[in-house]
Amino acid sequence: MAKSLEKMRSNQNGRMAEDGLESLAEVFRCFICMERLRDARLCPQCSKLCCSVCIRDLIICRWADEVTSQLDQLQSQQQQQQVSQGRQTQSQQGSPGDARSSDRCDSHKERLTVYCQTCQVAVCHQCALFDAQHAEHTFQPLERVYEQHVMRIQDKVDQLKRRNMELISFIQEVEKNMESVRQAKDERVREIRNAVELIVTRLESQLKSKLVTLMTQRGHLAHEAEVLESLLNSVEYEVRVLSRSQLIDRSANILAMFNDFRRQPTSSLVTAPVPAEFQSEIVPPYDGSEFRLEQFSQLQQRADPVYSEPLRVHGLSWRLKVYPDGNGVVRGNYLSVFLELTAGLPETSKYEYRVEMVHQSARDSSRNIVREFASDFDIGECWGYNRFFRLDLLSSEGYLDSDCLLLRFQVRAPNFYQKCRDLAWHAAHLEAEAAVQRRLVCELRDRLQLTSAAPAPTSGDIDVDIDAEDAGSG
Repeated sequence: MAKSLEKMRSNQNGRMAEDGLESLAEVFRCFICMERLRDARLCPQCSKLCCSVCIRDLIICRWADEVTSQLDQLQSQQQQQQVSQGRQTQSQQGSPGDARSSDRCDSHKERLTVYCQTCQVAVCHQCALFDAQHAEHTFQPLERVYEQHVMRIQDKVDQLKRRNMELISFIQEVEKNMESVRQAKDERVREIRNAVELIVTRLESQLKSKLVTLMTQRGHLAHEAEVLESLLNSVEYEVRVLSRSQLIDRSANILAMFNDFRRQPTSSLVTAPVPAEFQSEIVPPYDGSEFRLEQFSQLQQRADPVYSEPLRVHGLSWRLKVYPDGNGVVRGNYLSVFLELTAGLPETSKYEYRVEMVHQSARDSSRNIVREFASDFDIGECWGYNRFFRLDLLSSEGYLDSDCLLLRFQVRAPNFYQKCRDLAWHAAHLEAEAAVQRRLVCELRDRLQLTSAAPAPTSGDIDVDIDAEDAGSG
């Protein structure tokens, strides 16, 4: 009975609980669909109850489970990437475990622990104890030998590191040197520009002075021309206007004015021309000479080169080498003219030269044939023109007069620096020759003193020598 009563009470309690839940479910309804809650959810904005389906249709956001799942995916991908990179690094460098696993004996599969100094090879303890190949050999622990080798290698590595540091310091010094060289070059460029600006300023001043002189001369001549023109106009007017009797009366005065004007010497009106030359402070002037070829037709028949007298400039010796009938393939057609350096510095140097053939008929310098060039000269080397001028035009063009051809040649250093270098070399050469001459003079003076200090032979000595000579001959 008691058991049945307890069972009835429990059934009643269960029905009451279910009825309570159903009543709660009836009370709490979805505020979206106004139906009973299905898979109840809270609105994240207002915390009201609603169905899961209803809220998902209206609110699109990432819930915590979605965010955490994506974070887990990212973390797993990062771990996989790190694992793959580690495998690549191990495959390239090798791991210590792999290195140690390779330190095993091929015969006994034992770990290598002994180093045979006789064979210079690492072996295991069984090879060292029982292998006849290593009998009576000298052994050392492999670890000790390994440490010794590591120390030696580390020592060399340290040396190379020090060497690398030295090389780096040397590179830095070279870079500093390069920078100092660039700065020095820039400084020289600034100096040159400043010097050139000063030179140009001085040239402008010289030009201004010359132009002032010429303008003064022109003003004086223009004034004289105006006075003369005024006089002529007045005389012409009087001749045209005056009657015959009046002109006869005025003629004496007119002639007197003419005579007064003519008494002024013409030399007072003629002024010295201003030279159209400007002294260069950078490029030295030319040094030149003339070469007159007499009996040119006979020189053509010989077909041999002819040489001018040497032009000596600062220890350098130049001469003109002319082929009257042409040189090589142009023989018989062209005059060939070359400039030759016969003595000078023992190094290649560039010089500017000019060769001019004078027009002798008209004596007009504008009709002269001029060739200018710059070449690198060595001692004994010639530079010039194989086709200087056509031979058949020498007479007809007026360059050959009375079977004589006149040539002028000029040469100079390209700048004053090279000219000063040539002068310094010439001065050193002269000093060396002077030292040799002084040494010869000293030697001759010593010989003269020895000769004057020797006693002169007496007559008795001469007689004795003669008697002895006679006795010997007999």
